[in-house]
Amino acid sequence: MSVFRLLCMCTANQCRSPMAEVIAANQLTERGVDAVVVSSGMLEGGKPATSGSVNTMRTRGFDLSMHQSRQIDPDTIGAADLILTMERRHLTAIAELDVDAVVKSFPLKELAELAPIVGWRSTTVSVSDWVRQANALRLPGSVLSRETQFDVADPMGGSKRNYAKAADEISELLETVFRFLFPVR
Repeated sequence: MSVFRLLCMCTANQCRSPMAEVIAANQLTERGVDAVVVSSGMLEGGKPATSGSVNTMRTRGFDLSMHQSRQIDPDTIGAADLILTMERRHLTAIAELDVDAVVKSFPLKELAELAPIVGWRSTTVSVSDWVRQANALRLPGSVLSRETQFDVADPMGGSKRNYAKAADEISELLETVFRFLFPVR
């Protein structure tokens, strides 16, 4: 298999998506997946991860102290095999830059719900085919809707508990997706 390229996206690329980036990279390494994981946001880049994100991830063995936020761009979108957003509204930002990329873009919580329905990816099925199968399960019109049930709450400005809850949720959701996308054989 070629290198799997994952893009994690949130609003500012200072809280949720940097946490998702390091958690995903770790989980993929544990599964023996050759992967490149990056993160970006809708807003202008160049800012550090929030202290809440840095501290939360430090307690879990990850270092976000050198993270600098990046704004989403067409090249980053185009390079990704899969794009996981923290909110459904982030799909609109992706569509504005590359409408064709919406088929490989999912709110993380939505893909975690679809993954068991798609089922375990076999060695004869490519990642892109598995992602297309997940996309085919979406209801017409739901992709760019304003529904929020698949959003991971933004901890920015919140308490330590808010950051820990977001990190726990992201970790659990990623584990669900990867369990089906990259089953351990």
